[in-house]
Amino acid sequence: MDFTLLIAAFGGGLFAAAIGGVPSFIFTGLTVIAAILAGDFGAPAIGIVSFGSWFSPCVAFAGAVAASAYAKKIGKLEVGGDIITPLAGLKDASVLLVGGIFGIIGYLLNFVIGTVIGANVLGSAAWTDTVALSVVISAILVRLIFTDSGLTGKTPAGVTRHYLPQGSDLMFTIVLGAGFGILVGGIAAAFGSMALAGSGEAGYLFSQMGSFAFGIAAFGLIFACMGLPFYGCHHIVLPAASTAIVVFSGTLSPVAAIIAAAITGILAAIIGEFAGLAFNSYADSHIDPPACTIWVLQLLNFSVLPLILPSIM
Repeated sequence: MDFTLLIAAFGGGLFAAAIGGVPSFIFTGLTVIAAILAGDFGAPAIGIVSFGSWFSPCVAFAGAVAASAYAKKIGKLEVGGDIITPLAGLKDASVLLVGGIFGIIGYLLNFVIGTVIGANVLGSAAWTDTVALSVVISAILVRLIFTDSGLTGKTPAGVTRHYLPQGSDLMFTIVLGAGFGILVGGIAAAFGSMALAGSGEAGYLFSQMGSFAFGIAAFGLIFACMGLPFYGCHHIVLPAASTAIVVFSGTLSPVAAIIAAAITGILAAIIGEFAGLAFNSYADSHIDPPACTIWVLQLLNFSVLPLILPSIM
């Protein structure tokens, strides 16, 4: 463990609490895009800035989630699940300190899940998206510590609760998931085909397509902060692109990669809606539906699918 980065994670969680959870996540996306396009020069920034102590979601976003729930508990914030409002405006040092503490907790969770359990027990640090899983575990701790709503919220008497989109909303979810999956699957397959033709640069972008798609989707949340009805889709494009990479690498077929990405996109969209309805209805804190979706599907992409379709590239 890098203790310098562990200490810095306190500042990362505090910083995100100050500027807001979603704004910090937008910076995650921006720095991911910049680092990938910078190639070798940007590589160190991925692990230290984008997914490290500054903007890693398990440090920054998770810290902001904790700070918001705590602020609601002490009467400083009306909605404990508010992940947009910059909490520096509350002028309460304890709120920022909670963000910093959970920044450290998130960093430690990712280390344990990735290095201690993944590398030392399972044989691979990349057995799932450890950052996403850390975000989920941190949010569950926040829910249990700072709220009385329980893991799945308290449904008011007489209210019929649904855990999946209903009617036309379900069809919208399916179409959107498939379309986004087709998009990133097609782009990944195009880069893969160029790589097979001898383009090293395309090969690099092919290998980074999951993170690149994630970065674009995360940065796009800037429109949500503007009040526009932007659909957060990082939980769709990241797993779908990852599926496309594995399937193309194992089949060399663009069609297979696109179809597989579309299927993953549909699953991701539905799981995301389920997680949101299950965890964040009638609750006082935010358990991130995209993070729930990403760690589950990346477990399949990283640990199951490659066993079925080993790479032949």
